[in-house]
Amino acid sequence: MQLTEYLDKHKDMFRGKIIEKLSKDYSISAEQVSKEFADAIENFMKNKYHPIEPVVSEIYKIDKPIILVIRRDRSREDKCKICESNEPILISLGSKYQDKIKIFEISEDNPEGRLYHIIYQDYVKQEEKLLPLIAIIYKGDIRKYWAGKTIELSVYDRYLKEFLF
Repeated sequence: MQLTEYLDKHKDMFRGKIIEKLSKDYSISAEQVSKEFADAIENFMKNKYHPIEPVVSEIYKIDKPIILVIRRDRSREDKCKICESNEPILISLGSKYQDKIKIFEISEDNPEGRLYHIIYQDYVKQEEKLLPLIAIIYKGDIRKYWAGKTIELSVYDRYLKEFLF
C-alpha cells in the first residue's frame, strides 16, 4: 500500500476520534460537531500532521529502495536493545548495497517519529510501542514492515532483490 494511503487512512481515523470525543463531550451529533468545530478540527489536524508531511514528500522523491528505520534516540539512557541489535545489520546492509538503497532513520522522539503510528496502525492493539519499526519502501509503496524485531541481512536481501536485480 502507498505511504500516502496509510497517511490518509490515519487522518480519517484520527479525525473520526476527534469528532466522536467532541460529540460525546458536548452531547451533540457528529454532524453538528463537523459543522460547528470544522475550523478547529482542521487546525488541529494540520498541526498534528505538519511534521510528517515533508518526510512523506521526501520519501516519494527518492528513486531507490528505502529502508525506513524508526527507532529510539541513541542518546537516551533507556536503550532499545532490539534497536541496538539491528544497528550492525543496517551498517552491513548499507555497505553491501551502498548507493543502490537509502537508509532513512527517524528518532521516535522527534515529531517526524509520528510516522510510526501512520505505518504501524496495529499499535493501538499493543500495550506498548514496538521498536524499531523498519519498513522497506519503494516509490512510496510500503512493501514490508516489521516492528520490535531484529531483521537478518538475508531477509532484506530477499525483498531488495526484486528492485535491484
